[in-house]
Amino acid sequence: MANMTNHPRGNKDEIAAALRASRELGPEYDDAISASLVERVDDAIEERVKHHVARQMNAGESPKGVASNTVRMVLALVCLGISIPITAIVASLVGGAGPVFVVWLGLIGFYLVAVGGLRR
Repeated sequence: MANMTNHPRGNKDEIAAALRASRELGPEYDDAISASLVERVDDAIEERVKHHVARQMNAGESPKGVASNTVRMVLALVCLGISIPITAIVASLVGGAGPVFVVWLGLIGFYLVAVGGLRR
């Protein structure tokens, strides 16, 4: 079946033609005419959706920068890599669990602030 036109006036003309055909052919052809009209409307909607999706895909084809998930993963690995030596240094110089706890809170705070900055 031919697609309905994209112009609203063309859609009205096709609907009017289907109604005229229904009146001329009588009630025994109503089901066939309505099925044909529904199929054309479905085809027109599908064509418009495909066009819209293609336009959206083309608009998003050129991502700028690095994906935020990649940045978060690298930042997490860097924080983890730094945390081990800093924990060892603080534990050997100051000793006790309090300063080590403060260092870890600082590292977690740094990570959260950095990830929060990525969301902007």
